[in-house]
Amino acid sequence: MAFTQQAELKGFNRVFEMNPACKPYTLRDNGFEETKGGNFQYKRKLDAQHRDGLVLKVTVKNDLKTLKISTVTNKGFTAVDVTKLANNAMVIEKINFIFDGFIDRGVMVEVKN
Repeated sequence: MAFTQQAELKGFNRVFEMNPACKPYTLRDNGFEETKGGNFQYKRKLDAQHRDGLVLKVTVKNDLKTLKISTVTNKGFTAVDVTKLANNAMVIEKINFIFDGFIDRGVMVEVKN
């Protein structure tokens, strides 16, 4: 998956892009960690009940202008559409809560469709 100006999570009707005012310290303050390549990555476990576990991954390129968003299994190799899972209400609520927090704290902005 390539970095893009706007990114959305598969199955969700929300599109995000980086807030132009976002700085590296803003990302670190919000749980992002710097990778070996200089990018910033946020990983959050979502559901321990799912047989493979679910992890939300948000990666921001070091230019702070492009990003990619996905939900994957614990091992990180298989993308998962959480909207198609049974009993997914809690996971969807967690994801929306996380992204609402990113918007409130100036990490991202939501693009209106």
